[in-house]
Amino acid sequence: MAFLIVLIGVIAMVRQDRARKIILLLASYIFYAAWEVEFLTLIIGCSLWWSWWLGLLMYQSNSVAKKKALLALSLTLDLAMLGYFKYANFFIDSFTQLLGIENAGALNIILPVGISFFTFQAMSYNIDLYRGNIQLCRDLIKFLLFVAFFPQLVAGPVVRASEFLPQLDQHVRLHAKNITIGAQIFIIGLLQKSLVGDNLSKYVDPVFSNPAMYDTATLWTALAAYSVQIFCDFSGYTLMAIGVARMFGFELPTNFRMPYLSLSITEFWRRWHMTLSRWLRDYLYISLGGSRKGEMRTNVNLMLTMLLGGLWHGSSWNFVLWGGLHGLGLVIHRYWRNVSPANYLNGAPLAGYNVLCWAVTLVYICLLWVPFRCTDFSLTGQYFSGLFTPTDGIHWLHTSSVVLLVGVAIWHLIYQFNGRMLNTLPSEQLFQSYRPLMLVGLMLLSLALFAPNETSPFIYFQF
Repeated sequence: MAFLIVLIGVIAMVRQDRARKIILLLASYIFYAAWEVEFLTLIIGCSLWWSWWLGLLMYQSNSVAKKKALLALSLTLDLAMLGYFKYANFFIDSFTQLLGIENAGALNIILPVGISFFTFQAMSYNIDLYRGNIQLCRDLIKFLLFVAFFPQLVAGPVVRASEFLPQLDQHVRLHAKNITIGAQIFIIGLLQKSLVGDNLSKYVDPVFSNPAMYDTATLWTALAAYSVQIFCDFSGYTLMAIGVARMFGFELPTNFRMPYLSLSITEFWRRWHMTLSRWLRDYLYISLGGSRKGEMRTNVNLMLTMLLGGLWHGSSWNFVLWGGLHGLGLVIHRYWRNVSPANYLNGAPLAGYNVLCWAVTLVYICLLWVPFRCTDFSLTGQYFSGLFTPTDGIHWLHTSSVVLLVGVAIWHLIYQFNGRMLNTLPSEQLFQSYRPLMLVGLMLLSLALFAPNETSPFIYFQF
């Protein structure tokens, strides 16, 4: 927070727009270097050489074959970098286990924070440039800032060049309205992360670390708690990123839209991590052929997209299983839509049917968080066994977690039946209306009173 305050002060003192963009770029590099300074060369190399420079060569070429070759080279370098840092140990371990040979040990590779996010952003630029969907960015400072912009650098949302570069054509100016709205969005995100996510982690972590110790009721409660924790943790971070960006006058895309109210797995992926979902759809699913080549090919494309989407989240077969089961859910839903009773009700009330669809979708999504959260198949098996086989382990009723789960449920019910009640914030007239001001004060007081002393790391920092 001190870093943000100092940065706002420095930019406010500078008069020239070009200088302000350079300051934002340097601040973004300082922000990234605070974690591990040597990886600055990685993000600069990704941005400068095999994204901006190869994109420039591709744009200047008149040969379709050369354009394809340059795009392939750019994507290969991005994927090779991502593959080495994120998946080298995973593939080595999998290969040695498959062949039954002795593993010589993992490579000493440190995973650069945010590598999955900034490589996807860089890749989207060259793909869109090749497709003719965007104009060439000739300004190197603007392009470097697009890749390294610090609010969303380490955990998203995944921002495309078409969404951010046009905003850099405008002047960077500090306005009271943007700072007011951005601060409110930031506080809402901080409330989700600190008050809900971090408090739930105190219950979730011990249970998932050793599920065999706990009884069935505790495992189900912890699963519900983790489902809420990962939503509030990740949604909270992206709201904080969106809020900080708004303070500087930039608008980042929405990344969550109450995903646990979805009536199908397809709708869930339109509401959860929306920027990644659109990225996978536009650059992977459609590139594989989408739904243009028949029913069977469509199902294969969905499965491949979700399998790779699962692997994007981490170098573990558990993530592959998680992605594959989501892909299977999407395939099943495609067939279900054709035979759904809703097709034959002719406008009759669908309340009961919708509640059933919501319940089935929510339970399926929550169950799939088990392989996502567990570290290996052994723990995953133990957790599922405890969920569906009554056990006499420790019964742990974590009162504060139950209270938070009830609060989040009420929050979703209000959104579902009267979303306007939640639209008071963010407000442009924060200091002209007592209601938004009182809500902000209440949120800050809640953070001061109930936020845990020790915060847990953002879950998506590991991706």
